[in-house]
Amino acid sequence: MKFAPLTLSDISPWATLLAAAFNRPTEQMAQLLHFLQPETNLVAWGAWDGPTLAAQYSCLLRPLFLPSSQQTVPVGLSINMAVHPNYRGRGLVKQVANPVYEALAARGVVAGAGFSNAAGVQVDKRSAGYGYSVVGRLRPYLLWLRSQKYSPDFYLTEQWPDTTFLPVERETAVQFAWTPDSLKHRFACHPFRRYRFGIWRQRNCVVGIVVYRPIRLWGLPAVALLAAHGVDLPGLLQRWVGAIVASGFRLAHLVGTPTSSTIEVLRKTAVCLPQPFSRNPYYLTLKPLTPSLPQTIFCFENWSCLGGDVL
Repeated sequence: MKFAPLTLSDISPWATLLAAAFNRPTEQMAQLLHFLQPETNLVAWGAWDGPTLAAQYSCLLRPLFLPSSQQTVPVGLSINMAVHPNYRGRGLVKQVANPVYEALAARGVVAGAGFSNAAGVQVDKRSAGYGYSVVGRLRPYLLWLRSQKYSPDFYLTEQWPDTTFLPVERETAVQFAWTPDSLKHRFACHPFRRYRFGIWRQRNCVVGIVVYRPIRLWGLPAVALLAAHGVDLPGLLQRWVGAIVASGFRLAHLVGTPTSSTIEVLRKTAVCLPQPFSRNPYYLTLKPLTPSLPQTIFCFENWSCLGGDVL
């Protein structure tokens, strides 16, 4: 077995592996890899059995805001860990993960991060050498949206706004440091997923934006709220709830950390019920790559995350 970095020249076998591992169309996986930007934002290694890519491990470079130092630091977000069904049970994940984290550490990345599902958490717990610890479980919430006053400066659309965004101050919480450009790439530029946007616009500037998508809950129409970014979060979410209710939706679904400011604000404009169970739970996990990482980052109560942070 040969181990080597993965680049854009490996797109064809790489997409074939992801398609086999996740039961997705190969063409979609090729589009996804181009979207994730290997060699610039995506650090990946693979295990080769001749011309066949048997396993791959990759981390997406993401900025993380640390309120304790008021600084943004780079982390590697683990995504799309994959082993071909014909090669499972050989310990390939650890072998392809190690050089990824060595490469990240060499680039000054302070930690590996991940949103593991239940199966991934079991891998973390069983493999001491893997180095990840579980920080906490993201919780799903069901929201019954109350009617709000209509705001003519807010509208719903499927198009990303082409105007300037007002600068947004960071929360007093550990969080992925989204910007208008990174939000645009994450949601508006995705090759095959379609999202909708709620725009608060004043004087030719975007004051705030909400990212969501229509879903169905128990056969009823609903929306999944994925991200909210704006100068005035309470004002932004109040306007979004008003517009969503006016468009015919009363139910909303949200996944996040219990201390997320978005959840706190929505409790004032909606009946917010935490769901005790989830068929697809996500767990925030961390792997330190430097001894100087503050210990407060391992306290789940210090984090503010939403479902849109999960890639």
